[in-house]
Amino acid sequence: MIRGSKKFFALLLALTMIVSMAACGNKEKATVAGATPTSGPAVTTDAATEATQAPTEPVANATVADDYPAFDLGGRTIKVGIWWDYFYTSDHSAITDDPGLSNTETAQMKLDNVRRIEEKYKCKIQFVNLGWNGIISSINTSIAAGTPECDIYLTDLQFGIPAALNGLCQNLEDIALDGNDLFGKSSIVKPMAPLTNRPGTYFFTEQGLPITGLFLGYNKTMIEDLGLEDPQELYKNGEWTWEKFEELATKGNQDTNNDGTMDVYGYGGVWTDLVNGLILNNGGSIAASTTEGLSSPQAQEAFDFINKLYNEDKCARPWVDGDWNDNLLAWSDGKVMFWTGMAWLLKQEADAAVANGTELPFEYAVVPYPQGPHGDGTTYSPVNGNWYMVPVGVEEPGKVLQVFEEFLNWFGGDLTYRDDPTWIESCFQTEDDLELAEMCGSTTKLDPWGSLQPYFDFGSTVFYPIAVSKDKTVAQTVEAAKPILQNALDVLYSDK
Repeated sequence: MIRGSKKFFALLLALTMIVSMAACGNKEKATVAGATPTSGPAVTTDAATEATQAPTEPVANATVADDYPAFDLGGRTIKVGIWWDYFYTSDHSAITDDPGLSNTETAQMKLDNVRRIEEKYKCKIQFVNLGWNGIISSINTSIAAGTPECDIYLTDLQFGIPAALNGLCQNLEDIALDGNDLFGKSSIVKPMAPLTNRPGTYFFTEQGLPITGLFLGYNKTMIEDLGLEDPQELYKNGEWTWEKFEELATKGNQDTNNDGTMDVYGYGGVWTDLVNGLILNNGGSIAASTTEGLSSPQAQEAFDFINKLYNEDKCARPWVDGDWNDNLLAWSDGKVMFWTGMAWLLKQEADAAVANGTELPFEYAVVPYPQGPHGDGTTYSPVNGNWYMVPVGVEEPGKVLQVFEEFLNWFGGDLTYRDDPTWIESCFQTEDDLELAEMCGSTTKLDPWGSLQPYFDFGSTVFYPIAVSKDKTVAQTVEAAKPILQNALDVLYSDK
């Protein structure tokens, strides 16, 4: 439950399990309980899994539904490749095996479900912690060799989409058995929309609350102290545009000690989220079709706007090259007024402050990304997070899919367990913040520009020349990048 008192809120956070996150590209292991984490270019561990924790006092006990026909797998072990320690699987005999145990009732439900599935299908379920780099290597080597190391892989879209485009993933429409929930009532799992030029369904994830929305966080105390308009009010009045955001961000620049050096900037955050937030909410895309989108008016307007923030208004905090966390976490040190945000990031830093015996010294709030000149009035977030795939080469893949789907239904169809809002509520300070964040996560679009390496690297090709090295104009940057992106799309979307 969200409280109005920040002090009371901080006290509650002190009692919450802290889930740490690290920087992009070097994802570390974390011990978590249960469901699929949130992950994007900057997310490194499962800060969102607590969102699936059930309430301490649920409405009613759930009875696991047995909607699937049984079959005998002869003692087979179904292996799931992942990059953290997962609870609970066949390797566990007691709920206390999870050092992060926080809800004994739901933990027992999950463990009981494992035992039930083992008996029903005569199989074991094992999660294999391959590490971030290890899971990428396993996908690209063992599947390509025709002997997948795991029966199911959890993927980040950075490497999941290339796997699908290179023919390493099963088309779930071809392997799903009759009655599979993936294409039925869909209360357990949901499929990802088909990829461009790739008919079929290749990824699925767990159903749940819309906790992966992308938004802007802002230092509400700073806004008030500077006498500026509140961004949430501007949004509610239909006035939250790029121009208004730019106006406020420019006024947020501050030299607090009068030494001639800027100490606080109007905006700061990770560029990946900024690019997604601006382009999606200007009606554009970069790589959502087989034709490059860099030269579209919607994308060029976004790049022009980024250029204004960094180079003309100079209200964007200069990008600190080589230190992702310095850019990601500048907001919690009070160095920026606006920042790129997600729910886990707010909670991570609030929890960390409390763990250090204090709390963040300012009130913060959230607001959707502003609408660009081509925006349609709807707030969009990118499709992100982690998605399961069944690799090509797995024996009896339809049976594997069914068993795993039943494994994920530890809550027995009782959504009061799966969709408990405790975690997502704990990320925010007001009900308005929570509602806006959930709205931001409810409408998503897939634009896989971050999944095109090594053929196309948006950062070095587009963002850096404009906002970091600043050695090209927007027009020059786009002109140079177009053929590189188009070649990447031609390679990845060509018929294999």
